[in-house]
Amino acid sequence: MPTTAVPIIQILLLAAFALLLLLKDRVPALGNRYPALLGGLAVAALLLHVDFLVRERFNINEFYHYYVGTKYFPEVGHSGLYDATVVADYEDDPSSFDPNLGVRSLRTYAMEPRLASIARAGAIRARFSPERWAAFKADIACFREVDGVLWQVGESLQDHGYNGSPLVTAILGGLARQPFLPGPKYIRLAAWFDIVLIVIAGAIVAVRIGPEAGALFLFLWAVNPFNDFAYIGGAYLRYLHFIALFVALLAYAKERFVASGAAFAIAGLLRVFPGILLAGLLVQNLLSRDRRALLRRHAPLFASAAATALILLAATSLIHSPDGENVWDGFSRKLSLHSQRISPNVLGLSYLFFYKDAHNVAEIQRAWEEGREIDWAAEAGRTFAANRGFYLGAVTALALALLILLRRGRPQDGLFAGLVVVFACLHLAHYDYCVLALVPFIFPGRRDVLVVLAALGMAAAATRLLPRAVAVLDFRFYVLSVLMALYFVSMLALRARDRGAPAGKRGRRGSARGSD
Repeated sequence: MPTTAVPIIQILLLAAFALLLLLKDRVPALGNRYPALLGGLAVAALLLHVDFLVRERFNINEFYHYYVGTKYFPEVGHSGLYDATVVADYEDDPSSFDPNLGVRSLRTYAMEPRLASIARAGAIRARFSPERWAAFKADIACFREVDGVLWQVGESLQDHGYNGSPLVTAILGGLARQPFLPGPKYIRLAAWFDIVLIVIAGAIVAVRIGPEAGALFLFLWAVNPFNDFAYIGGAYLRYLHFIALFVALLAYAKERFVASGAAFAIAGLLRVFPGILLAGLLVQNLLSRDRRALLRRHAPLFASAAATALILLAATSLIHSPDGENVWDGFSRKLSLHSQRISPNVLGLSYLFFYKDAHNVAEIQRAWEEGREIDWAAEAGRTFAANRGFYLGAVTALALALLILLRRGRPQDGLFAGLVVVFACLHLAHYDYCVLALVPFIFPGRRDVLVVLAALGMAAAATRLLPRAVAVLDFRFYVLSVLMALYFVSMLALRARDRGAPAGKRGRRGSARGSD
């Protein structure tokens, strides 16, 4: 498929969706067929993901980190995967070993020569039983056979390792150690797990809540340009936190607060940042004029979230780690190390303050060709330090706007405020913003929320058609961060206007299903 085909298709699908939203109440024929038409758009959007998976079969880099990294976590933990891989490669194919080829240390993120890993070979092998070491080498050999260039060039070993939480490790690693299928067959089957789970979730929602809600969920997940299958398509269960968060929002809308709290806790322990949405709800309750009533109402939700988190923390703490420490302590250190490392494909408010044309990816590559070594992360850090005052000013203004909204708004505004805080304060990979597909389920029935989201999606897809955004990787994500900032500002303006509008007007801006 041509590189421009996907964004064009996404733009057309989103435009058709926006048009359908605007006309369905005015044209009875469209309104009567709305769920079916939305379902057709969802199927068309899903076909993009299916087509990619059929062509690519599975994502080698993702499976290397999340399949091998979890299957052998008791031996490699968060810091030993690359070292063990270098030793396994050396033992199987010493003739192709390049001692000077770089491998990233997962303890410091500094680059080291592979010879340093070989020097520790005895200690690395000692963490495995003979049977587990043989199995590990067999799995590594499978990846090497699928794409020998990947290993010779060493791209995967220059990434940042396996970063999943202990709950992710327990689920993915437990499945990876299944005894029924050999590794290669399991991997090709597991590459379909994400799409199958998303479709099943949409089908359950269609049956239990309604076909419109099910079709909307499938469409928004599949068409979302931030849900980038070119990066994580054919991966290994990347959307467990997304589905858990979706369940949490649906249960909240139905006032099933115990189930909602449990699902929020699961989502937060799978991916951490969903927990900030729950924190936003708590802050809204505390700031609201009706704080006592809201806290009493939501007490089962917060109690369920706390109890579920404690149970899962205790259960996953039993996972064995190479050095015997509590796996959550190791994960916290890994998270701290990773949070200090920015990369070009993140999105966030800070991108507006650390990007500069003078040290973008294209300029860095040009400098290397001229024999000048320039570190992208270091240059970005220096630019951000120079602009820190402006960034803090923007965050302060955003915080004041959120405080006013939370004071005057509704509980759902607290959940959305958590998402705004994530954008303002964290560096998340662009594909993590697949969660934007869930915003309409925070504000169910709001047509204006859907229209704004569709507009963001069309603008985001259009960035792939800009020659400069295609040629310069970090310029594209700078533009996407600007678009995201505009989206959040627009949404906050909508919520503020909704708070000040009479009830009748709020209803008219929403769909026939109600306001929020």
